[in-house]
Amino acid sequence: MITRLLFVLIILNISATNVTEGSQPVLQKTVTAMFTDRSNLIYPGHCKWIKASNRQSQICHRDPGFPEILAAAKAQAINACQESFQYDRWNCSLVFNNKLNKGVMKKLCRETSFIYALMAGSMTHAIDKGCASGDLVRCSCARKYGKDNSWQWKRGGCGDDYKYGKRITRNFLDFKHAGNDQMAEILKQDSLVGMDGVVEQLREVCKCHGFSGSCTTKTCWKRLGPFGSSMGLLKKHYHHAVKAKLVNFTSKRAISAKVKKRLKVERKGLAYLHKTPNLCSGTVNRICRDRDNCATLCCARGYNTSQRVVKSRCRCRMANCCFVECDTFPLSEFRRLRLDEKKTDRKTEGVYSVIQMTISHCEIIRSHVIDRTWLANRLIPEIKLIRTPVYIALI
Repeated sequence: MITRLLFVLIILNISATNVTEGSQPVLQKTVTAMFTDRSNLIYPGHCKWIKASNRQSQICHRDPGFPEILAAAKAQAINACQESFQYDRWNCSLVFNNKLNKGVMKKLCRETSFIYALMAGSMTHAIDKGCASGDLVRCSCARKYGKDNSWQWKRGGCGDDYKYGKRITRNFLDFKHAGNDQMAEILKQDSLVGMDGVVEQLREVCKCHGFSGSCTTKTCWKRLGPFGSSMGLLKKHYHHAVKAKLVNFTSKRAISAKVKKRLKVERKGLAYLHKTPNLCSGTVNRICRDRDNCATLCCARGYNTSQRVVKSRCRCRMANCCFVECDTFPLSEFRRLRLDEKKTDRKTEGVYSVIQMTISHCEIIRSHVIDRTWLANRLIPEIKLIRTPVYIALI
């Protein structure tokens, strides 16, 4: 009897290990792998780069085109994140403050919650687009519309079936076996926020048909915008994320159904458990955008301004039927870099000013990096004579 009981316990332990595929649930392992893997080596028919579970491997082999869709979801999520956060203290990096022992995915910080929303939303978006374009075979278009009182409705084109995208994303991330503890509930909720953020960008596209443009028949379908259009809403959720209180004094204990229901009701946005470390030490030599952004990004520790000339094209036009000709002109680009606190000379801070004068139609008149004495004696009279818009950024 004791031997049989031990055998049953061993089988149950093995089954539980297979569900979570190791020390972490599939949800956490998949999102971590998608965010931390920055390579472009994707093999068709395989999802080994995410260390796929048995269920995920079956999906990748069963559904033609799914590995490529998954790779596209990863790429567009990382690109959108880096572009949106390039002037923030956290710039979508893998670690905090360039320290390997402070990985973003090691704790459930505000940034970690955003990453789960980002990856889940990107997967939903990529699957919807893959279905509409035909890149995914085992899916269909969105359902037909009902009839309206004043229009004869017909289904046309192939719309983005966001419900299918959400269902496949939840299935692939294995929400069912993500766990019953507080951290698992927060991660699932954060992922759903990302999916819903993409769905909110769903727009109706219509075409009219009829004699002499009378629009007797209206063909409509739903379309998702570019994934970048969802980043504004996701970043808003990031800034308004709420720090959750620990239940039962730990995030790893299972919580009751009553507590789980209360968590879902109270939280409609992103939530996290751990405070983000101070990110100021990791912004040295980062490029900031303007004076206000430099003050925030550089943590009020000062910054240097450098100038480089790049060539840009303007006034492009068709020539000889099939060629495009453009004029080129030098464009002065100013780079503001945060000073290293150890190398900052407090006596020289605020000495320099940056003056850039431009007029429309791609013409650059003059750019200077000057000190204030030269500015007062030389440039001000020229500005009055030229009468062009002047942009001044004081350091």
